[in-house]
Amino acid sequence: HCLSLKAETSENGLRKMDKQTFLNRIRAAEMSSGRTQNIVEFFDADTVSFPVINGLETREAFEKNFANNHGDIISSPENIAEFLKSKGCKKGVIDSALDTTFGLESEFEITREFDRQNPDSFDFGISRASMAIAESGAIVLKDSSTSDRMATIAPWVHIAVIDKNTIERTIPEALAKIVDCPYAIVISGPSKTTDVEGVLVEGVHGPGVQACLII
Repeated sequence: HCLSLKAETSENGLRKMDKQTFLNRIRAAEMSSGRTQNIVEFFDADTVSFPVINGLETREAFEKNFANNHGDIISSPENIAEFLKSKGCKKGVIDSALDTTFGLESEFEITREFDRQNPDSFDFGISRASMAIAESGAIVLKDSSTSDRMATIAPWVHIAVIDKNTIERTIPEALAKIVDCPYAIVISGPSKTTDVEGVLVEGVHGPGVQACLII
């Protein structure tokens, strides 16, 4: 709706309006529109993109869609070191919520706590993921089970460790289980933007390399 909003002018010439007046005018405009039709009811099945999961096992569908998002699949714990070396990594942080360091301390400088005073000193971070979503090829990191979110976005390389039994088939099924935390991050691949002249650039607001290890 188009509103005609009058605003007071302050001493410095800036126009201002208090929040309540603004909201009241929006409500008044909605009431005067005469719109009485209710929002159309829809069901979870109406929102699911079945073509990207039909005919595939849940894990297979996740791996395919994650790869389509430019994510990297690490096939086994034994392959983590080679993967990190191929990205030029030397120092990393491994989430203290994980009960293993995968033996990486023999080849890399490893810490279990992220140093927020020196965020650029880490080449990679390894975190425990809460679940994954096959439909969107996404990883979910819940605030309640991830020790430090900065360790998932500050390093250039981030590896999420996923329990194969926590891969949900659809987005609605996954959202229904994000109930025990105040905050969650859904990661569908490396950070990317097309803000700069329409050119896709990865690694702008987060990891340039997003990988996952399914155990």
